[in-house]
Amino acid sequence: MKAIGVDVFGGPEALRVMELPAPQAGPGEVRIRVHAAAVNPTDVLLRQDAHAVRMPDRQPPFVPGMDAAGAGPVWPNAASGCAR
Repeated sequence: MKAIGVDVFGGPEALRVMELPAPQAGPGEVRIRVHAAAVNPTDVLLRQDAHAVRMPDRQPPFVPGMDAAGAGPVWPNAASGCAR
């Protein structure tokens, strides 16, 4: 799958197209087909390394975009208690 990711902290120039393996849902998780994603102010601060004190484990490479909308879930590993 293709995603826009960050491999070094910095400004918008730090964003690049990455080829990643398709994510798999683990226990208690669901996977959705994302139709729209957004980058919110927290993502911008993470890209700039401005949240290092609050999120020290968030180091490049990573894919920003905490906001997503889509369809799903893809059921093989779906979390219990989800409406179908």
